Amino acid sequence: MAEETCALEIHDLTVAYGTKPVLWDIDLCIPKGKLVAIIGPNGAGKTTLIKSMVGLIKPVSGGVHFQIIEVKKGKFRNKIAYVPQSGSVDWDFPATVLDVVMMGRYGHLGWFKTPGRNEKNMALETLDKVGMREYANRQISQLSGGQQQRVFLARALIQDAEIYFMDEPFKGVDAQTEKSIVELLKNLKTEGKTVIVVHHDLQTVTSYFDWAILINLRIIANGSVEEVFNEQNLNLTYGNREHLKQEAN
Repeated sequence: MAEETCALEIHDLTVAYGTKPVLWDIDLCIPKGKLVAIIGPNGAGKTTLIKSMVGLIKPVSGGVHFQIIEVKKGKFRNKIAYVPQSGSVDWDFPATVLDVVMMGRYGHLGWFKTPGRNEKNMALETLDKVGMREYANRQISQLSGGQQQRVFLARALIQDAEIYFMDEPFKGVDAQTEKSIVELLKNLKTEGKTVIVVHHDLQTVTSYFDWAILINLRIIANGSVEEVFNEQNLNLTYGNREHLKQEAN
């Protein structure tokens, strides 16, 4: 793959918790404008990989280079958006749905400005996109799991980033919510954005994504879904067919 096509590159990335390696010698080139699935069994390092990409975890060695983002004047962080696993969020934090979504604009406003009418209108329009406008004044603790996931997706969308990182955005949501999220992700791709998703449902990979990273401590395969999402690579990733069947259910 030509270097100029990469949205981001990872070189020699190793991450360890204490003395236990979680990711080992990772080399990746993720192309611009793709819907990317990170796939692997439990404990394979999927969440660690995505947190390393957004700078939440410091590696033992190696690093991440964003090819398509111009890094200057502190604007770098405005160009990436991150949706964490819903289980890692403090849902008791006293904030409304509208407050949470407007947080996505803070990086654009700077330290000494507060959100105004323009940001509020943007937030309401974004809530429309995820079907949550009627909940704008609801406390986030009062929402269902699927609704909470939509709100954090809206917070990411309002950032107008170049690269979106999402850690299992379909976990705990109903079928209709999942369908809506997939449509939003495909729209981002149409706009030329790069979307990187930790994903566990093997049955939907071919219909949702066009690029796949198969991982189990190391990178097993990285490429277009048509090229790398096959039985041989899945068996290498999951260890055996029985494990593969369990993960697909």
